[in-house]
Amino acid sequence: MAATTGKCRACIHFRNSPAFLESIFPGMSAMSSAWGSTRAEDGLCLKHDRYLSADSGCADFTPAVSPADTVER
Repeated sequence: MAATTGKCRACIHFRNSPAFLESIFPGMSAMSSAWGSTRAEDGLCLKHDRYLSADSGCADFTPAVSPADTVER
């Protein structure tokens, strides 16, 4: 079994913005809302096509580049 190297919340493949989730799950707003607190930070892994917790992780973790990492030198 491969080791987990990072959490989904910091991975480039993870998307959890409420607007994105409501756009790909059109019925979500009928039941509740992606803006609701029960969703916490759950989101979608675009690499594995899975809805999961931001605290999850896997061996395919790829760090997302943050604006602070792109300072011009």
